[in-house]
Amino acid sequence: MRSPNQTYIPAIDHLRGLAVLLIIYYHGLHIFSYSERFQRPFSFENWLQTDNFFLSALIEGHTAVAFFMVLSGFIFTYGSLDKTVDYKGFVVNRLLRTYPLFILLLFTGIYAFPDSFQWDRFLLTLFALGNIQGGMDLHSFSSMFWAIAVEWQFYLLFPLLLKILQKEGVGAILGLIAVFLLMRALALFEGANIRDLSYWTIIGRMDQFLLGMLIGAMHVRGVLSEKALKMLFPVVFLMVCLILHLFHKAGGWPDISAFKLIWPTIEGAGWAIFILSYIQFAQLIPSRLSQVLVAIGVISYSLYLIHFTVITICLKEGWLPFAEGSPVANALANTTLVVLPVVFVVSAFTYRFIEKPFLNMRIKYHRD
Repeated sequence: MRSPNQTYIPAIDHLRGLAVLLIIYYHGLHIFSYSERFQRPFSFENWLQTDNFFLSALIEGHTAVAFFMVLSGFIFTYGSLDKTVDYKGFVVNRLLRTYPLFILLLFTGIYAFPDSFQWDRFLLTLFALGNIQGGMDLHSFSSMFWAIAVEWQFYLLFPLLLKILQKEGVGAILGLIAVFLLMRALALFEGANIRDLSYWTIIGRMDQFLLGMLIGAMHVRGVLSEKALKMLFPVVFLMVCLILHLFHKAGGWPDISAFKLIWPTIEGAGWAIFILSYIQFAQLIPSRLSQVLVAIGVISYSLYLIHFTVITICLKEGWLPFAEGSPVANALANTTLVVLPVVFVVSAFTYRFIEKPFLNMRIKYHRD
């Protein structure tokens, strides 16, 4: 996706595409396999367990949210590190980027489920607080709104954080990461559910945005060897899978142990290294595969917001042709051959006719 405010890097669209595919497969795997195993709607009880190194990473595919958030910090910093950001212009561009499709789904959900409407819930959801208790529950239409809320809380802070980075250097960013770790520690000792605090809120996710900013600065400054990053990507990929495998064996998402205090930082650091390495490795990707990944990345926002509704409908209507044998294999097959084609078609339309016209209205927000 091209922006008027930065040089285009196809690998960034690759990364968007990979992240959204991970979240689609994560939701398809859990929702379809749980229904087949227990004949009831998904819950976090009876979490899938495996010793398979790669499958465990897919089971913990919620990590794609962290992937996106590190990537956001990287993209903004890469494009703005040596420039002055006009706050109003930046926010206007973010509105044009995220709100048209968000508003469409918000009002579709409201009209589909009018009994869910309450003014206080509506205002919380509309003004980037949909991740806290009291946001609107519009069934599958609002399932992804919580992450958009956290992203927006970062957007509102980014120009200020960039000034801190520009004036005080990376040490200030590391210091801020330490502060958010301390805040989570205080909340833990005060009795908070550390898993939920770390997963659903900006207090947990800020580390990941800040790590993205850190690697954005490193990329611009050329701190690390491009050749080394390129050649080490297979090792980095396995490292991320290992981190997720160990997380899975420690209890995975449902676990509420104290280690969840530092998990966002570990998870974010893994994805930060992955992003830095992949941007160089992407030069080795064959052009046709690159074009496919770019195409997925371009419509990734639509894919992200719409896929859960498609998965929910497929389950309700029984559009799941694979139902014999392993529930996990069936879930992956149904996601690949049923969900993905439908989501791609719907998202292509919403991107072309909802997102793209507003994307073309974006302005330059860098001041000379």
